[in-house]
Amino acid sequence: MRLLYSVALALAMTLPAPQVRAQSLDLLFRPPVLDAPQMVCRPPAPEPSVGAVSQSPGNDVLTDTQRIAFLERDIRRLQVADPEGQFVFINALISRLEALDEGFAGDGALLARVSLYSDAAKFDALREAGYLDQLRARADQLTNNRKMLLAQYYLNGIGVERDLAFAHGLIRDAGLAGNADALLNIARMELDGRPLPDWSAPLDVTVTLAFGGLLGALDEGICARAEKIARLYEGGDLVKPNPDLAYDWTKFAADLGSAEAAWRVVEHHLGADSALKNNAEMLVYLKRAAEGGIVVPDAQLDQLRTTGDASIRVVLDMLGYNHSAVAGRTRPSVSSLFKLGVNLDSDIVADRESAYVAYLRELATLDGAPAWVFTGLAGEIELRRGRWAGEAEILALLEQAAAQKDPDGMRILAQKLVRWRDSGPQVNRVADLLTETVSRFGSAAAMNDLDRLYRCQVNTAPHLAEAEVWARSYAATGHAVVGVSAPDLVALDPHKQPFLLAKMQSEALDGRVQSVANLLQRLQLDPTASANAHRVWAARADRSPKALEAFALLEFDLATNPTERTLAVELFRRIHLNNGVTTALDLAVALIKDSASDPEVAAEVLTLLTRAGQRGEGAAIRLKARLLGGQVPARDVFEEFAEVIDARGDFLANMFAIPFVPRDRAADYLDRAVSLMRCNTKDVSELAEAHALIGDTAGAHHWLQVGLALERGNVLSRLGLSDAQAQSYAAREIPGPREVQLRLLAEGDMQAHRALYDLAADRALETYDPEAAADHLLALVASSRPADQDWVLNTYRRAEATVQQRVNERFDINHLYRSAARTGDPAAKTEYALLLRANAKTPAELETSAILLAEAAEAGHPEAMAEWGYMLAHGLGATRDEATALDWLDLACAPRPTPPGEQGGLLRVSRP
Repeated sequence: MRLLYSVALALAMTLPAPQVRAQSLDLLFRPPVLDAPQMVCRPPAPEPSVGAVSQSPGNDVLTDTQRIAFLERDIRRLQVADPEGQFVFINALISRLEALDEGFAGDGALLARVSLYSDAAKFDALREAGYLDQLRARADQLTNNRKMLLAQYYLNGIGVERDLAFAHGLIRDAGLAGNADALLNIARMELDGRPLPDWSAPLDVTVTLAFGGLLGALDEGICARAEKIARLYEGGDLVKPNPDLAYDWTKFAADLGSAEAAWRVVEHHLGADSALKNNAEMLVYLKRAAEGGIVVPDAQLDQLRTTGDASIRVVLDMLGYNHSAVAGRTRPSVSSLFKLGVNLDSDIVADRESAYVAYLRELATLDGAPAWVFTGLAGEIELRRGRWAGEAEILALLEQAAAQKDPDGMRILAQKLVRWRDSGPQVNRVADLLTETVSRFGSAAAMNDLDRLYRCQVNTAPHLAEAEVWARSYAATGHAVVGVSAPDLVALDPHKQPFLLAKMQSEALDGRVQSVANLLQRLQLDPTASANAHRVWAARADRSPKALEAFALLEFDLATNPTERTLAVELFRRIHLNNGVTTALDLAVALIKDSASDPEVAAEVLTLLTRAGQRGEGAAIRLKARLLGGQVPARDVFEEFAEVIDARGDFLANMFAIPFVPRDRAADYLDRAVSLMRCNTKDVSELAEAHALIGDTAGAHHWLQVGLALERGNVLSRLGLSDAQAQSYAAREIPGPREVQLRLLAEGDMQAHRALYDLAADRALETYDPEAAADHLLALVASSRPADQDWVLNTYRRAEATVQQRVNERFDINHLYRSAARTGDPAAKTEYALLLRANAKTPAELETSAILLAEAAEAGHPEAMAEWGYMLAHGLGATRDEATALDWLDLACAPRPTPPGEQGGLLRVSRP
């Protein structure tokens, strides 16, 4: 293999370098053909038992392998999030990793520290440390990957004097050694117009060698490398996007044993059009994915999860039927771009520890452990043991985070201390924590917490004077997420609601999950949105389970016919399979709305509600009691979930339990609920009803009084108006399309002339103004951009007579056509020829039109071929020649089967 590579590279280096630059390379590098699947990437797994879903062990022992994985992940995450603020701790983690991983010790640790200094912008300190000098002295001993990392610092002069010759030498050495990253880097340099000196291999050969080097030997790492090639064909930054080839590489990895790739094949068939869908093949790869124990990385979680062996039957039950994505769909969809996985977390076991919890406990014992360790550990304990069962330890950890002035820890601690609202000192502590979070960190969320505290949560609420101050402050921050219904979302006009859309886009860029889902819905309906925009925002939604869930809800609400509703339910099932039990309740509600009369669906709904109820979700528990109301008493449903409610129950779970627990326990549950409430009309009504149920009329009256003091009333809900819609009444003058384009023009955007021309040249619009249309067209005549000239030539010919007349009064447009035609550009010749033909007054003008069309047709312009055939067929400006006309019309049909083909067909019928 090495000898073949060396011979190929030697031959490649003798070939001349390409002269033409391209944005991406049109290269087809296909995977090898396998005679039969081979489990190279993993050993064969035993057949999973039907209906069994194995869980991660409840008390995992933290191994060095896991420690290394967690440390590597945290170093990367912290270095991206806050390299300067977490500098000391990241350095400590690097030292800890160096002591555990022999392969990382030495050169790897040096490079990690160099990266840390660079990301923290400590360039002077990096020079003084001399890490790069140490690495340079050992350059010959570095691995090729580490040579590539070192080269980037010398290439860009980061923390060291720039030395292009040394950097290029490192890249060249790694490339000659067959390092795939080096070869890919060389190819990107070539595409960027800065080729590597002394590297003469053609670009396509370099990329081919890179892919070959990336694929490498048939070992356990080949699946990951094949999937990387698939991603390169998906991304399109180096090679032109090729979804079919990306799928072939994914399938190749699946055939070699990758469970993740096998699941990608399943996803491909789930989202494919009917012509490409193959359910039999999908089941084959689903079996392989399940046997491999589909590993699900989740970038939004602080722990690594694996699901073990997944039962095929369980996965199929969750997925439902694999429907066709073609028939009946009237809206485009980006759902095929999601990289959904499998997460079969069917139950949460109380008191369950994990390797990650053990890892966090170790970090918490380190000197100088940052606050996020304690806050993160508190969150893990709440997730695994429950917010009430683990309350004592959670509060102790949050106190440690708050002592370090961690804003998240301070906010969460304050929210939990509200439970003891009968204690004046505790209420004061809550107010102090939240006020300090606002004053020290400018936390908008803490302002909202203070409004809620004074308006609803303190025993003597409402304190309107204090609440209104914080309500106004919070409103001024613009932190509240844009609220818009699904139908209004897709119908928003950028000229009528520009500020609403701009705020939604800003929130999406900031990662607010509902706005990410909203923007993705807008993009998938926008015919001008690029495929790259779809990929980028689908990937953003894919990284957040909550954003995926919000997107699924929108898809369900926006379905316009039974087929789209069916496909929306199917997507909901796939997202539930990806997210796990967190989406069970919303899927259950969707299934009830869609087909609850089906006995199988009804049974599935109860299963979903039970799973959600085991997490302490009161809405699921209450809905289950409602659905079983005629068969099972509500008390029996409470008894089923009593322990769960006591350990981890949310607001509605505590409300559901009130009628079934003793009076003292009910008082405790009410305090818990108040600490979790959102201070809206629904929560206030729930609390009033709960007090009424236990005969506490004073308490019920108190909550009714609180309801009267809410910031927003409930009158508009009867009218179907949102708060944002009501607040927009006569708020400001909204600029129209013309005003927006004029502003862009004033800012120097010459492309605004095109949009302004369209507004001025259309007689059906109020903005119709032939004089202005001519002005905008002539403004682009003076442009130096060829694309603008082409647009003018195309637009003038199609303009109405009045606009053409105004242009002719100011400018000899024929001179522009003649000049463009003389350049030899086929498109310009075609435009000029058609203009001459349309306005021809003499045979000579028709002859000139025919000559230009013939020249453009010979150059391969499809429209010129069709029009030249038309002129030959009818003898316009040329001798009538039906046989030759048919030949040209047939040529025009090949690339563009539209009107020219119709002309050819008519002509054939008319011939004897």
